[in-house]
Amino acid sequence: MDTKRIRRPILLLLIACMVLGILAGCSSTPTEQHDEQTSETVVTTGEQVEASEDYVLVAESDGFRLYYYEPTFSIKLEDKTTGAIMESTLSEEKDDGKNNKSWTGYMKSGIVIYAIIGTINTYQVDMLNSENTITTWYTENGIFAEIEFPDYGFKLGVEVRLDGDDLVVRVPEYTIEEQTEGTYIYTIGLFPFLGYTHLGEENGYMLIPDGNGALIYLDDKEGRYSTGFSRMIYGTDAGLTTSTTTSYLWDKLEMVTDPNNVIAPIFGMAHTDDELAYLAIVESGDERCSIEVQPNGVMVDYNRCFARFLLRDVYTQPLNNSNSGSVKTVESDRMHTDLQVRYCLLSGDEANYSGMANAYREYLLENELVTPQDCSYQTRVDFLGSEREEFLMGTTAVTMTTVDNVRDIYAELQAAGVQNVLTVYKGWQSGGLYDLPITSYKADSSIGGTSALTDLIQDSAEEGYSIYLYNDALLVNHDTNATTYNVMKMVNKRTFELEVNGEVYDTFYYLLPSVTNAYLTKFAQDYTDEGVSTLALAGITTTLFSYSSKGSYYSRTDTMGTFADTVAALTGSTTLALETPNAFLWQYASAFLDMPLGSSDYLYVDAEIPFLSMVLKGILPMYSEYVNFEANKTENFLQMVESGIYPSFYVTWEDSSQLIYTNSKDLYSLKYSSYSDTIIDYDAQLRALAEQVEGAYIVAHETLENGLVKVSYSNGIAVFVNYTENALTADGVTVEALSYKVGEYA
Repeated sequence: MDTKRIRRPILLLLIACMVLGILAGCSSTPTEQHDEQTSETVVTTGEQVEASEDYVLVAESDGFRLYYYEPTFSIKLEDKTTGAIMESTLSEEKDDGKNNKSWTGYMKSGIVIYAIIGTINTYQVDMLNSENTITTWYTENGIFAEIEFPDYGFKLGVEVRLDGDDLVVRVPEYTIEEQTEGTYIYTIGLFPFLGYTHLGEENGYMLIPDGNGALIYLDDKEGRYSTGFSRMIYGTDAGLTTSTTTSYLWDKLEMVTDPNNVIAPIFGMAHTDDELAYLAIVESGDERCSIEVQPNGVMVDYNRCFARFLLRDVYTQPLNNSNSGSVKTVESDRMHTDLQVRYCLLSGDEANYSGMANAYREYLLENELVTPQDCSYQTRVDFLGSEREEFLMGTTAVTMTTVDNVRDIYAELQAAGVQNVLTVYKGWQSGGLYDLPITSYKADSSIGGTSALTDLIQDSAEEGYSIYLYNDALLVNHDTNATTYNVMKMVNKRTFELEVNGEVYDTFYYLLPSVTNAYLTKFAQDYTDEGVSTLALAGITTTLFSYSSKGSYYSRTDTMGTFADTVAALTGSTTLALETPNAFLWQYASAFLDMPLGSSDYLYVDAEIPFLSMVLKGILPMYSEYVNFEANKTENFLQMVESGIYPSFYVTWEDSSQLIYTNSKDLYSLKYSSYSDTIIDYDAQLRALAEQVEGAYIVAHETLENGLVKVSYSNGIAVFVNYTENALTADGVTVEALSYKVGEYA
């Protein structure tokens, strides 16, 4: 072979052991390898996988066979029913010969590592171009490989096994060793070419977790794109990345909309002709992992998707307080957690994104990562209570919706037949919307005060109108609260600042996770002592970061653990509606707020699908982003019909023109009287639809040949949605232009 691998023949190893008189202690493999991180073990048969010039069958389930090729740490998956194959590395038959040595090594290696040497130099480490030693043992249902790269001074172990019809790939934390000072593991990519295809030679698509969900087709992209999807799960790390001020036109209109965060640790690949697919779930290490989905033409002519784990990062360290210079610095410690990806293997009729959604739902329920809630229909009508504008030497209240205003609006909605409503009340707290953090239950006097607000919440609950008080538990406003000891410092020990082009307040900070926990605990105690318990939580539901505090370093793993513990503790006394929550918090949510209906509109995206809605429909009630600010109201409404998401409105009693000198100046269309008819109309239509599918899951979603969208529910109901300008007919159902119809499916 032309690789630089170092082989360790079994015979020579046994002879050496015998000469030393330690044969009993030099078995070809340890029979048990203990993982102190997770208290799991890798139990082996004691048999080493022999060197082979071909793939070896190492495991078999009811539906699949797993084959392994040791020299390049490669696997193949075979569908036992159809014989269809997915490969993890580029085969000689599919090598187009256009690629340089580095890319060839990348595509023909089952594991690709990037190493940091010094502070800024990174090097690709693969099984083809980098000297390595690999020793593999059989396990009960797969293999365990120890891989060492002596030139770089690091090694690790990788477990690959079949768990039923799932493929599980794990790097136990305890196996990762960095033995050379100044040389570190930067990233690890596990099977970066699993399921790859060449140009448009196969039909299918890749699933990306952008917004609600999107697909990149496997067709020939003809070199149109220079980049693909590459996003950190749960967003960028603010502890390592300097924030930028949002760009505005004439200080009025926001010019750039941030892309959606990846809130679910998933991606997928489907070969539709072969009826073979997988949904990949990053089960461990997700807080420091990016999803990489690259269409053909991006560097090479192959479609591929994988999870890349970030073990260490490089950040900018200022040299002094004057910011006159800086140096690139490597994190002092790496991530300490297992790296694990589960591939739910799908075949036949399930080898598509509907099957992926069904598999993810089943996974979440089986592992109690989501708690089924009452999904009865409610229109969401949120209110802005009080804001602030500058006045003389300080600020004065700008009152937009009082407690009495809310009562009047509710009375009007009830009279119009709106049976129940979910409300998030923003800007209720003393000091207005941006007086943060909220540490006690004290309502602003301009909206009516604490007692009046408590009465409103309790009275409304008896009428079926649920009011959740909004609490951004992440931000602190330095103009309204002390920030000396309680704010987050980045890894470089500089205070993190979130700058905005605000009319009154322009700088915010992040609270330390421990401070967030203390403030929320105190607030919940004050709140529930008054006999109310509904809370809308934001900030910590969407953000993770590394940070430094009192000379110690804390990773995103630490922050994730603290936030999860904080939210979990609240569930004992409160009912939580969570704003765009990251997946590790779904189990604590009674409602999912601000579920995206679309994606970030990347150029390489071929289709948007309501993937997360398909997963969570019938389990969690989901509410859209605000209808007020959507340009195409008809399309937005049809998307809610298609996805099963409930509508959200953000309204005020007063005209939004009063906000022109506040930080909410960009909220240009809020007045309730302008939206009352729309709220009532949406409620009537979507409530009737929700009642027909109540308690059911979405089991299939497809766009038919004529463009009609068909959504099938587990109770036999089908919803047909027509986004076109012409009437369409399918399955005996005719749907008028820009409309929908409910029917049944066979």
